[in-house]
Amino acid sequence: MRNISDLPNDLLVKILSLIPIKIAVSTSLLSKRWGSVWKLIPTLDYDGTYSAAALEFFGKFHTLVALRFMKLTIEDVHSTTCFWSVKNLSLLDVKFSSDKTVERLLSCFPILETLVVHRWGADNVKTFAICVPSLQSLNIRYTVGGYHNPKTDHGFVINAPSLKHLDIVDHFSGFCSLVNMPEQLDAEIHLRHIDSEKLLESLTSSKKLSLCLKPQTGSYPGGDFDQLVCLELCVMCSLDWLNLILRRSPKLRSLKLYQSRERNWSCRNSKHVRTKWEQPNSVPECLLVSLETVKWILYKGTQEEKDVVKYLLKNGNFIKTMSIRFSSVVTLEERIHIPMEFEFMGRINSSRCQLSFSKL
Repeated sequence: MRNISDLPNDLLVKILSLIPIKIAVSTSLLSKRWGSVWKLIPTLDYDGTYSAAALEFFGKFHTLVALRFMKLTIEDVHSTTCFWSVKNLSLLDVKFSSDKTVERLLSCFPILETLVVHRWGADNVKTFAICVPSLQSLNIRYTVGGYHNPKTDHGFVINAPSLKHLDIVDHFSGFCSLVNMPEQLDAEIHLRHIDSEKLLESLTSSKKLSLCLKPQTGSYPGGDFDQLVCLELCVMCSLDWLNLILRRSPKLRSLKLYQSRERNWSCRNSKHVRTKWEQPNSVPECLLVSLETVKWILYKGTQEEKDVVKYLLKNGNFIKTMSIRFSSVVTLEERIHIPMEFEFMGRINSSRCQLSFSKL
């Protein structure tokens, strides 16, 4: 081999993938050999401001599978633009000229499977509509610094009948509408202002839920969580959802209680939390026949938390393991006393339940 042009296409494509897109495209001027190599790049990162003509340009990448736009502005999308091969799209701090521009852009990806949307603060888009029939994984981050009142006219509408995994952290929106949600959906939801009751009604067919929600404000008329087997709840804001979801989840096998700090974000719903957990009048079916594992992360040892643990130990007929990880605020003396208290209860109510304790 005398020069780089003698390398096979797959190696040249790897090299071009490591340099800025403008430089990669300029290599087409080197020789006929380089004329179309840049079009074979499978993954493309782009930042800057560009027009509809630029999007037609990106459509020339015939083998493009992953596309990431960062910190740019999209003013318009041409009606003929189409990314036939792209399956993964990331929109990171992308500004759109209008709601319609978002819809036009997403309609250009007929086989899109994974979408990541990160927004910061308010922009020109009020209703961020995601209508993608092929979408399987959706990750949304809409965050602002500190605590802000909700932007009631800003939010998301999600219509994705093939969705398998939904992950939302939203500190800003006033609404989030879920349309045509499929069965067996895994959802991780952390919402600061949005109506929790209405949202949960759209998630009753989920198999796995992780929830950090605005506390209940009224009655919950939604249906049962007939498919739910794994539930995670933020105890700082969502503990008052525990009784309701347990009562409506007859197949639940795994329960995890945690603080949102474990997930690297701050829970701002906690100031609305009810200060007292109320023991239900009747034992939920899942405690009697299906619940097998319980985890509590960042356990502080408050009376409310003790009451919940004791209730689960007393009524969880099939709980096999209960693991508790202490918060740093728990003293050494408490870390010795609490296990003794719970071990005694475990032996009385279920010889099969194995209790374990650890610290951060």
